[in-house]
Amino acid sequence: MKIRKYFRGSGRVLAFVFIASVIWLLFDMAALRLSMTGEPKPNQALDSLAKPVLAGRSRVHKVYALDVTSAPRDPKAVGQNGKVALVPSDKQAESKSRWAEGHFNVFLSDQIPLDRAIPDTRPKTVVHNDLPSTSVIFCFVDEVWSTLLRSVHSVLNRSPPHLLEEIILVDDCSTKAYLGKQLDEYMKKLPKVRIIRLKERQGLIRARLEGAAVAKGKVLTFLDSHVECNVGWLEPLLERVYLDRKKVVCPVIEVISSTDMRGVFTWPLGFAWNTLSEEQIKKDKVNVSDPLRCPVMAGGLFSIDKSYFYELGAYDPGLDVWGGENMEISFKIWMCGGEIEIIPCSRVGHIFRGENPYKFPKNRQKTIQRNQARVAEVWLDEYKE
Repeated sequence: MKIRKYFRGSGRVLAFVFIASVIWLLFDMAALRLSMTGEPKPNQALDSLAKPVLAGRSRVHKVYALDVTSAPRDPKAVGQNGKVALVPSDKQAESKSRWAEGHFNVFLSDQIPLDRAIPDTRPKTVVHNDLPSTSVIFCFVDEVWSTLLRSVHSVLNRSPPHLLEEIILVDDCSTKAYLGKQLDEYMKKLPKVRIIRLKERQGLIRARLEGAAVAKGKVLTFLDSHVECNVGWLEPLLERVYLDRKKVVCPVIEVISSTDMRGVFTWPLGFAWNTLSEEQIKKDKVNVSDPLRCPVMAGGLFSIDKSYFYELGAYDPGLDVWGGENMEISFKIWMCGGEIEIIPCSRVGHIFRGENPYKFPKNRQKTIQRNQARVAEVWLDEYKE
């Protein structure tokens, strides 16, 4: 009888509010557990992961450690969890014979699962709930099958679906047969992926312009076609753009850098990594998760607000193939009110090749030198001397 009176008149409203609050708290706890553990069931579909439940209660949440696969991973697979993979002695000759296909160990790449797990090496952070969506753009020409697919799967598996607008593959007139109908059929099975095929070889710079022109996301994220995005890679990048649309942000490239590395340019317009000194780290009280302002980007991997990209004039379409475009856009950013940052909480692995597996329409060295001279002429004024 005592309980019934609480459900009469205004008491019913209070009871309803109490029950609704309990239910909401349970949803909050479930969402927080997902953000901390990042272990949804392997068979859970990507699109079933809705926008964060915390969005209605709090302005920020921990970066979601999503790593969703269509089937459980084989823990004994080659290279699983980033373990060192070795070529068997009876396969050494085959491995060497295939090196020229990509100027890295193509044989070994083909043995590694397309959705393998890799160690989570990032510092943890929190981000806002209402981040902008992004279009991820891969440009490729004659890319190795396994590395291209592994790049795409890493984005799909480890990106919050509500933030991933699409993945755009720009085929810069590849000649490999497997990158034709076979690639079309494979990508039809994956969500949010579309392919743009260029009728003539344009080179990386103009291929990226083609991808950007059709992108639907508010943010453009350019990635090379031989990468593996780590857990939680996307949200920290979008967070910085959300806070300031003129911030152009780059993930830490796992192969060559750590949390205290930044890019610098050397004359004549070369790129190198320069380590922050311990003295500077202590003086500026640099934390392991702090974004690092950077004078120039490596150029292969970065996110930029789409409208700001075009306010800057995008890439100079007069630059040929590849080379110098990272300097050109870096100068534009800093001279036009923007900033470049390296984001330690975003990690992307990258295969670095000793040579380009594709051909330049003209001499490689002359093409790069011409691009660099063009950038210096336009942007360096009296300093170009």
